[in-house]
Amino acid sequence: MKNIRIKICGITSVYDARMVCSFPIHAIGLNFVKRSKRRISHRTAKEIIDKLTPLIEPVLIFENEKISEVIYTCELLRIRTIQLHGLEPVSYCNDLKRYNKSLKIIKTLPTKETSISLLNAYKRYCDCFLLDSYDRNNQMGGTGKPSDWNIAQEMVSKLRAPVMLAGGLTPDNINSAIKRVKPFGVDINSGVESRVGKKDRSMMEKLFEELET
Repeated sequence: MKNIRIKICGITSVYDARMVCSFPIHAIGLNFVKRSKRRISHRTAKEIIDKLTPLIEPVLIFENEKISEVIYTCELLRIRTIQLHGLEPVSYCNDLKRYNKSLKIIKTLPTKETSISLLNAYKRYCDCFLLDSYDRNNQMGGTGKPSDWNIAQEMVSKLRAPVMLAGGLTPDNINSAIKRVKPFGVDINSGVESRVGKKDRSMMEKLFEELET
């Protein structure tokens, strides 16, 4: 599993950031989604980012946010990678790229509503895709609900672009998910939490024990 990229999402404190970054991960997700229980302030985000090593990529997560607010937050925190978690159309991604060509965009899409044609429409403006799942309240991300791995596998095999897998990934199913889907990377949130917004060291240890097998 050495080539798989690992992103731990929903980091809410400097303490948790330091803990998860003691493992060989590649990125962390900082949540600015207004309805999310893992949402953090600009101040907390800055405190976390200031403690990161250059090897860990901070990713800011937004959902249907005003473009001006996304740009303001990225400039304030000096961030180059964002994750769009809502219903942002292709034109929205285009507008962001027109403002800042160096901005990296990860577009999240619900696995069961994804198609190659849809991904290809976004591909010109997005650098990576993240396939996630919805829960009963139409909430995407951090719900613990698994994605449809069969659909994800099809998207990965047919799309010539990086695709990350999210949705209900845990230490118990991470190897099965990676072997089935063969994604560019995985995004893990509730699967390594003791409670919402609190990452658990023992679960992180178990995750990487599994990844090393």
